[in-house]
Amino acid sequence: MSETYRSKRERWQRLLETLPAGLREHVSLRNVEAVAALSPQAQQRLAEAIAAGLKRLPPAVERLKANSDTSISELLNLPAQLVVKPSSEPTPQTHKELADLFQLCFPDMPRISAEALANSAVLEIARTTAHAHSQLLESNYLKTDFVVMVLYGLMRQTLERLEEVIEQTPTLRQAIEQSSLPWKPNDWRKQNA
Repeated sequence: MSETYRSKRERWQRLLETLPAGLREHVSLRNVEAVAALSPQAQQRLAEAIAAGLKRLPPAVERLKANSDTSISELLNLPAQLVVKPSSEPTPQTHKELADLFQLCFPDMPRISAEALANSAVLEIARTTAHAHSQLLESNYLKTDFVVMVLYGLMRQTLERLEEVIEQTPTLRQAIEQSSLPWKPNDWRKQNA
């Protein structure tokens, strides 16, 4: 069965507790897997860089993954371009997330069927979208107000259009209502009318 957010959070918390003391208080749960995967030498270098003022953890982790001997000054001065390395191909994690979603929507579906569907040609657009969302959430600019406002607006517009399709198609509406997905129609359109 797919991992719930609660169990994932508990696993991340256990991973966090295995990190050296100098890192634990500086690593967020969403970055803990990447930091835990670093060699002990790279983890030590990361702790030194944090003590020296490192603010952007993800690019430093990526650099240390490639070279655990990266100097502290280099880690402190990483260019912003290293933060996101766009990849045109969905990752195995993307396929797993889609299979997990299939099982959330259709709890009786066997895992092998969910994985086969997640890799099918008909879901290519879903894989591409999931991959784009993953890249979006890893962006160094995600906490920039104008970037977030535009992204949020795009997501709300997409949700609104999907809801219109669902409302106009009774079989889709019935499928949504019978699934584990919450059905909360988007009232943003009405608020801004």
